[in-house]
Amino acid sequence: MAFTNTRGRYASFGVVTSLPDDIVDSFWYIIDNFLKGVFELDELLRFELINNKGKTTFQFSQESLATVVTFDFNDSFDPFFPREIFVTDNNGKETIMLPDEYTLM
Repeated sequence: MAFTNTRGRYASFGVVTSLPDDIVDSFWYIIDNFLKGVFELDELLRFELINNKGKTTFQFSQESLATVVTFDFNDSFDPFFPREIFVTDNNGKETIMLPDEYTLM
């Protein structure tokens, strides 16, 4: 099962240059506090960032799971945020990246 043996956490260049640190940290917070131990997580998690009345909502999904879960945060939403974010687990090396960066791997 993915995301159970963390050896390091990273954010890609595209993520670091397009999202504030608080938003990046929120992905790890969601995974650690709301997804681990609740769902059997795949090696690839998909998040969508949604504008919820000026605040940021994170929508989680993965291919093997029929359920979609949303998490509302008080961080201001920026229309220039990327809409889709991937989080991968490669043998404990967990990385947040943009979809086009994932396809280059």
